[in-house]
Amino acid sequence: MKSRHLLDSARYAIEGLAHVLHRDWHMRLLFLIGAIVLLFSAVVRVTRVELVLLCVAITLVVLAEVLNSAIESVVDLVSPEYHPLAKVAKDLGGAGVLVAIAMGLLITAGVFINADVLDALRGAAQREAPHPLHVLLVGTVTVVVAVILGKVWGQRGTLTRGGAISAHSAVAFFCFVSIWFLTPDVITRLLGFGLAVLVAQSRVDAGIHTVREVLIGAGVALVVGFALYGALAMRTGA
Repeated sequence: MKSRHLLDSARYAIEGLAHVLHRDWHMRLLFLIGAIVLLFSAVVRVTRVELVLLCVAITLVVLAEVLNSAIESVVDLVSPEYHPLAKVAKDLGGAGVLVAIAMGLLITAGVFINADVLDALRGAAQREAPHPLHVLLVGTVTVVVAVILGKVWGQRGTLTRGGAISAHSAVAFFCFVSIWFLTPDVITRLLGFGLAVLVAQSRVDAGIHTVREVLIGAGVALVVGFALYGALAMRTGA
């Protein structure tokens, strides 16, 4: 079936991602590991180039797993019974994932097993504080990954609507935490909190989420936000 609209293509892509997340626990594990790596990158203050390399490594592994799942689905459709060539196709798909993981580990090790990073971890060297956009990106990705995994494990709703955790509430409250740490202005902080509450309330009023689900989303964002910014504050001595 040919997509007639860009939004349709995006929706089909999200449905494909939801399928592989529900079907393959490896993909859920990769999402979790990717979020942890990005969080650690902010704490040890990697450079912008190192951050890009880490994002490339994570994307490479996830992409390989998606393609492997697609190959397995096609092979199961064409050859429901065992066939030597079907086995070869699946083995080749698995080999692609293995190569991608090896390359991802190599890139990640090259970034973290670095004299500057190791010295910074021991407190022997002071690296430049990460750019606020770096922290915001890492935190947002971590919150989104937590929401996606919660939706998958909760087995309710879809990745884009409904589910055990409200993504809108989570992102809104993470933005509030970011505002809290990035500005000392009380009025701005209160406005950020008020907007987060309004976003959460709108999901309840629209019947998309329950109060419990938006509270879970807010809780996830608050835990990730305060843990991330708190760790950075302790490392800077603030």
